[in-house]
Amino acid sequence: MKIFSLSFAVLLLVLQGALGFMRAPSNDVQCKQAGGTCSTNHCPLPNMRSFGRCQQGVPCCRTVAIYD
Repeated sequence: MKIFSLSFAVLLLVLQGALGFMRAPSNDVQCKQAGGTCSTNHCPLPNMRSFGRCQQGVPCCRTVAIYD
């Protein structure tokens, strides 16, 4: 039973470190690393969606696949 609680604690530590990669970008460098572009007002193309922010509230946009 001790091994179960120890493995559970290790699993929580590993998952906590992985959560940093799931956060939305909060500056222009993180936006570009995530494959996005900083747009001035809104995401320009109809297949682009905002998924985070660059600096000062500027949206970070990324192309989204559209399936018909």
